[in-house]
Amino acid sequence: MAASLPSRAFKDFDLTFRRNPVTNDVNTIKNEVAIKEAVKNIVRYNFYEKPFLPNYGGNITGALFELYAEGQSSLIETQIKNIINLYEPRVVCYRVKAKFDERANDLAVEIYYLITGLPNVIDNLEVILKR
Repeated sequence: MAASLPSRAFKDFDLTFRRNPVTNDVNTIKNEVAIKEAVKNIVRYNFYEKPFLPNYGGNITGALFELYAEGQSSLIETQIKNIINLYEPRVVCYRVKAKFDERANDLAVEIYYLITGLPNVIDNLEVILKR
């Protein structure tokens, strides 16, 4: 019999700070939804926004205001993949696709990752950042 991965439950609090009507406490989000929010937050953080961790985050907003060059998308993809694998231990990011739309001044990023504590859970997330 093959050894199976231990199944874990992940729980975070909801960053919208909505209150639970039963417990009067902040709502919680679980498993895939909690991890998706954590990955989205890592991408949206800029450098120096998190105290005592100056290199935390994707710093993608800063890249939006630079002049766009043809190879810049691949640099952003590599940066996002590395930062997720470094700061989110619950996932393994294996693919990132970034596409910059000059007419709309936005950057669409698709992130594909494997959740390590849950068996056979592959998820993806799309984040659109605007200037």
